[in-house]
Amino acid sequence: MKFKVVLCFCIVMLIILFSMMDVCAVSDESYISDYDVLSEMSDTLDLNSLYNELPEEAKLSLINMGITQIGPSTLDGVTFTSLINELLNSVKKESTSVFSAFTTFVAVILIYALFEGFAHSITGDTLREVLSVVCALCLACALIIPVTDIIDSAVQTIHHATDFMLAFVPVMVAVLISCGKSLSSSGYYALMVGAAQGISQLSDKVITPMLNVFLGVNLCSTIIPQVNLSGLSALFSKTIKWLLSFSFTIFSALLTFKTLISTSIDTVSTRAVRYTVSSFIPVVGTALAEAYKTVQGSVNILKNGMGIFVIFAVGAVFLPVIVRLFLWSLSISLSRTVAQIINLRLPVEMMQGVSTVLSVLMAVVICIMALYIISTALIITAGGNGV
Repeated sequence: MKFKVVLCFCIVMLIILFSMMDVCAVSDESYISDYDVLSEMSDTLDLNSLYNELPEEAKLSLINMGITQIGPSTLDGVTFTSLINELLNSVKKESTSVFSAFTTFVAVILIYALFEGFAHSITGDTLREVLSVVCALCLACALIIPVTDIIDSAVQTIHHATDFMLAFVPVMVAVLISCGKSLSSSGYYALMVGAAQGISQLSDKVITPMLNVFLGVNLCSTIIPQVNLSGLSALFSKTIKWLLSFSFTIFSALLTFKTLISTSIDTVSTRAVRYTVSSFIPVVGTALAEAYKTVQGSVNILKNGMGIFVIFAVGAVFLPVIVRLFLWSLSISLSRTVAQIINLRLPVEMMQGVSTVLSVLMAVVICIMALYIISTALIITAGGNGV
């Protein structure tokens, strides 16, 4: 009798032992597969296709910075030296044309000063006005072509960045859903797609014609002394900058609040799923819950790598136009200083009007770039690691 009891006990213990070995084997296999989640998701989402949405100049800029792939190792090749070198390369690339334009501006101002000196020896007011208008038109022609080209270049850059963000947002939404943030992804998708579409439409139908008209009004106001629109120009500049600040603040606050609330709900839902799996699935429940947690961690690593790549990519897209705007603003400010030294009223006012146009354009470009970067940084940092 005792022998039978011992035999039954041994059989039961052997069954439990083999069951535990099976569970451990399944658990080990799940952990092994978790290490492959990153590469499998990268292949499924085809993250490298995001490179195709970038302009060639931005791709080359990212390579020069040391960014050659999208994922956890995005920043492995990035150094402070590479970032500074890329910035200096952009400055060097734009400085040649800017210096050439600066010499042209100074030459026109000096010729204008020469004719202004001749005009004082002329008794007829009509001839002096003609000389003044001709010199002003020459300076306007030297200014209007490069400035309109800068406006077109800035709008084209905005289009490139918007197309890239429209390609990135669905991929990020898929990754967010994979790591258990379905509510956060829905709010992020709605706001970002709406903002990107709105920016794309505004850049074509509002920004380009508005700045071109603004530039023309400033030049005409300077050439025609009977019409003084400097106050209107200053009011327009302040209004645009105020509207940009207000819109950016509202959008950032809305995205922040929606992300914080939805992330909290997603975190509770994820913990509820893990608790349910761990408590109600016998034997392997704990192992499955830990596997689920590991998979979530892997997906969050992928999400953070994607977000960091997008931040650098957006910066690379906007870097050339920001450097160009800065150098042209500096060139025009130096030209205005030369005109002030010679005490020429008309060139000073003309340069001041063009500087106002460029400052408005710079505000628009920086605001859009900041919107894309901050929204991406917010979505990858909200909720911590999400596990």
